[in-house]
Amino acid sequence: MSKKTEYAILAMQYLAEKSGEPVSAKEIATSLGISFEFLSKSLQSLMKSGLVNSQQGIKGGYHLVGTPDVISVMDIIQAVSENVGIVECMTDSDCVRSCSCELKDPMSVLQSKVNEVFSQTFLADLANETQNSQFLKNDFKILNGIN
Repeated sequence: MSKKTEYAILAMQYLAEKSGEPVSAKEIATSLGISFEFLSKSLQSLMKSGLVNSQQGIKGGYHLVGTPDVISVMDIIQAVSENVGIVECMTDSDCVRSCSCELKDPMSVLQSKVNEVFSQTFLADLANETQNSQFLKNDFKILNGIN
């Protein structure tokens, strides 16, 4: 996962905890201790994807477009990343070893499980610490194939 994606998830979590209140990029960067310039790029990608909106003015800032219970981690990753594959061959069909690779099938299974966790984990899960232990238990079950 790239820093841009990590910053986007952190920013979205921060915005979710602010419950719709507009928050400046500077406040987010300062509160999270991350680069303002790099965070701004992540926020621009999130805006282009429609996950956040910005409001100009003294009381302006960024806010979530949807509610934290409908925005998945996968939505955020796809908004800022061109590639969600854990290895290049999951998204790059031009791999010269594709026909003979013995790692591709097992990695494909793992990629499916990771995608499932990202798709079933919502911003509300990350923003609400009281549910974090339950959400981590669910992820453990998915990654280990436990129903």
